[in-house]
Amino acid sequence: MKTLTIMISLFLAGFARAQDYHHWSEHFGARASLLGGAATAGLGDNATAYYNAAAMSYVGDPSLSISVNAYRIRMLKIENALGEGLHLEERGFSMMPNLIAGVLELEKHKRIRFGYTVIARRAMNQKFDFLHEEDDELLSQFDGPERWVNSYNLQHNLMEYWAGVSISYELSDHYSIGLSHFGIYRDVKYSNNYGITVLPQDFSGSQVYEYSNVQSFNYFNVKGVFKPSIAANFESFKFGLALTTPSFNMMGRGNAFREISYINFHEISDAVDIDVKIVDRVDGFKVTHKEFGSLAMGVSWQAGTKSWFHFSNETFFGGKRYYIFDVDEKPSIYPDAFSEDDLENEVLGGQNFLSLTEKTHARTNIGFGFETVLTDRWQLYLGSRTDFLYNEVPQIQTNAMRVESSKWNLMHFSLGIVHVTKSNKRYTVGVEYGTAPLNIVGATENGIKTTSNSFKLLLEIVVGQKEKI
Repeated sequence: MKTLTIMISLFLAGFARAQDYHHWSEHFGARASLLGGAATAGLGDNATAYYNAAAMSYVGDPSLSISVNAYRIRMLKIENALGEGLHLEERGFSMMPNLIAGVLELEKHKRIRFGYTVIARRAMNQKFDFLHEEDDELLSQFDGPERWVNSYNLQHNLMEYWAGVSISYELSDHYSIGLSHFGIYRDVKYSNNYGITVLPQDFSGSQVYEYSNVQSFNYFNVKGVFKPSIAANFESFKFGLALTTPSFNMMGRGNAFREISYINFHEISDAVDIDVKIVDRVDGFKVTHKEFGSLAMGVSWQAGTKSWFHFSNETFFGGKRYYIFDVDEKPSIYPDAFSEDDLENEVLGGQNFLSLTEKTHARTNIGFGFETVLTDRWQLYLGSRTDFLYNEVPQIQTNAMRVESSKWNLMHFSLGIVHVTKSNKRYTVGVEYGTAPLNIVGATENGIKTTSNSFKLLLEIVVGQKEKI
C-alpha cells in the first residue's frame, strides 16, 4: 500500500521554508533599498562602494560613514500544510545593521577614490515546532481507527557578512572604472527532524509503524569575490555595469549528524520494503560553499528638474549541483546483515550518508525606482523589485541531506521619506513590503496555500563631512 507515502507527502509538502534561496531579499543602504535595488548606475551615496565601485568617482560629497539599521517582521501562513484544517503560522522579528560604508577622496589624486563596505548580505533565523495526533481509519488491514502521530521541528540560522574595499579611477568627466574585493563569511546552523508513528488501537509490539528522519549540521565558510565595474555619468543620464566573479574558497569547517529509521514500514507502504536504522556523526570536515557570480546593469535618467527614474537588472549565473560537504564515511547500520549496497540503492540513491549538495539556477531580477524633490528639505522615494527563487528542490528527498527552502517567488515594494537638515545631514525613514504574488505551494488538489508577507523599517543617518586623505 502507498497510504503512508501519501501521508508523508501531505505532512511535508508546503512547510514554511527559510528564504535562503533568494538573491534580492536584501538591498543595502536606505536609498538603494527604497528605490527597488536600482543602484547599479550609482545613486551618489556611500552604498555605491558596494553596487558599482566605478561610480564612486561621481559621489558628490563623500562622507566618513553611513549607518543603516533594518527592522523586519515576517509573517507566514500555510493553509492545510499538514492536512485539511491543519495550518502553520509563523511571525518573526529581526533587527540588524544593514550597511556600514564610506567613500574617501585623495586630496592629491583627484581621479582616485577608495571605499569600504560592510553588509549583512543574508540574515535569517527561523524555527518551527509541530505535533499533531489524530485517530483516523486509513489502513484497511486493521479494525477500527489508528492513532497517527506527526511531529516536525525545523530550525535554521544563517548569517552571511560581506566586507570589502573598493577603488575607482575617473577616466574623464563622464567615464570611470572601478574594482571591489569582498571577503565573505557564512555561518549556518540547521536542524530538521520529522517523523510519523502509526499505532493501531489493538496492537502488539510488532504493530507499531514508525518513520523518522533526523538531520543536523553546522558549518562556517570563508570565501572571496572580485567585482570590476564601469560607469558613465552625464547631467541627466547615468549608466553602470558590474560583474561579480565566481567565488574562490579560502576555508571552511563543519559537523553533521543524521539518522534515518524505518520500523515495520514495509507492511503498510511500498516506499521501502525493509526495516533499517542508519546513524552517523562527523566533526571537523571540510566545507566549500560557492557563489557563481552575476552581471548587473543599471540606468538612471532625469525627468524634469526634480525627479529621477532608476532601473537595474542583475543576472545571477547558474551552477551545476555540487557538494558543500561530502563525508566519505560508512555510517552505523542496523541490522548488521543490511549491506552497504542495499543502503545506497534502497535508501540513499548511491550518495554518501553525510553529504549536503546545492544547485543554483540562473535567475534575473529587475528593480525600478523613482525619486523626487518635494521641497528644499524633503524628498520622496518609491521602488519595486522582483526576488526570484534560484534553488528549487523536490518536496521529499530522503536520499540526501538538504536545506528546506521556500518554494515561492517574491515581490518587494517600498516607500521612503528623506529630510535634509541645514547642516546637510540626511535622515531617511522608509518601509518595505514583501509578498509572494502566487500564493500556491505544492499540489493544488491538496488545498495547500501559502500567504507570505514581510515588513521592513529602514532608518538611515549619513554623518561626517567631506573627507580627504
